[in-house]
Amino acid sequence: MSKTEKGRYTCPFCFSSIDLSRIHYECTNPLCAKTFLEKCSEADARRYRSELHPGEEIDLENSVFLGRDPRGRDAVTTKNHIVRNSSDGVCDICGRAAYLRLCPVCHNPIPQGAEDSESTVFVVLGSKGVGKSHYIAVLINQLKNSFATEFDTTLSPATDRTTVKYRDTYYKRLYEERRKLNSTPSFEADRAARDPMIYYLRFLKEDHPRVYTLAFFDTAGEDLDSTDKMLSLNINAFISRASGIVYLVDPLQIPYINSRIRMENKPHTGPDVNDKLSYIAGIIRSNNKLRSRDKIDIPLAVVLTKADVLMKAPENEEENKVLFGPESSLNIDRERGRYDKTNFDEISTEMQEYLRRTVSPAFIQTVSQFRHHEFFAVSALGNNPTGSVLTRGITPYRVEDPFIWLLNTCGGSQERFK
Repeated sequence: MSKTEKGRYTCPFCFSSIDLSRIHYECTNPLCAKTFLEKCSEADARRYRSELHPGEEIDLENSVFLGRDPRGRDAVTTKNHIVRNSSDGVCDICGRAAYLRLCPVCHNPIPQGAEDSESTVFVVLGSKGVGKSHYIAVLINQLKNSFATEFDTTLSPATDRTTVKYRDTYYKRLYEERRKLNSTPSFEADRAARDPMIYYLRFLKEDHPRVYTLAFFDTAGEDLDSTDKMLSLNINAFISRASGIVYLVDPLQIPYINSRIRMENKPHTGPDVNDKLSYIAGIIRSNNKLRSRDKIDIPLAVVLTKADVLMKAPENEEENKVLFGPESSLNIDRERGRYDKTNFDEISTEMQEYLRRTVSPAFIQTVSQFRHHEFFAVSALGNNPTGSVLTRGITPYRVEDPFIWLLNTCGGSQERFK
């Protein structure tokens, strides 16, 4: 978790470090955009006047951020005037104060109190088919509901785009239609996929309630195929500046486990999980100018997904080698309403040894490059779907655990859960 430097703000949308005295504003006076377009210079008219939407300004910066042609049909336009040349937040058309602050690079909103708040950017990474979208979708729903009740918090979307993206891409299909989510499109194929979902998490119990800005990125597994690909798609920027990384590992993609477990619709094995994490570690080292012997300071939660398939009764001796029995620490509930370090540590120790045995000791060595790391096991859906249909509904298992650990590890806020 990174605190904002005095006078500067790191935008959770574009990751630009910006000077708060040189930001842009949006004036809500409905007449200002029309007045600006009528009186602006010929050069500004060519740049900001929309032929398709008379009276609206072309938002050049936001169009470029979203990968749209500012002169094309899909350019972003706004009925509100954008103030680009004010150091005190006064509209250059009507002379009144403009209170909506914008990042000057991408024109996403800068929240009030950004100077004092803490920004936490959690990146969820892993191979294709590992369950990243399901994990994010269920985690956000849990944070809005059971987590909010347990820890006295509220979670609210920062923008309308976040509301629409979560509702249309995740919630409707998963919770209303009861169907598995579609695969996440590659950043290369869909620029809109780069738009994170931004939420404000407010802890209400404290004397001075704290607000955290949470940015959730859902990355396509194929975007992590190599260091070169991550660099070409600029994925390195948000990975290297993340407050915490959730690295998902699908047990069914691990050859040792896949060859022994008995189940219907068993997927094929996936790429080496150690290779992808090595690419990620290399990107962080390069971007943050770390030497090979330096520890990486970004906390890493290694999360074994689809744990429900590993918690059944074994059908033979070979299957018994990869399943969690009744003595597993996973069967011990964490203490509610606080940070249960003992429970997390016991699970982490068990999962580390499990992955050392089923993946490789080299994988554990790669994980150890991260100064703060912990191992978890979760299940976003709680059961194996029948085809694409969730016939038994959604019964999430321990999906909040990595998030609780990250909040306590990033920036030393452990006292929040005591």
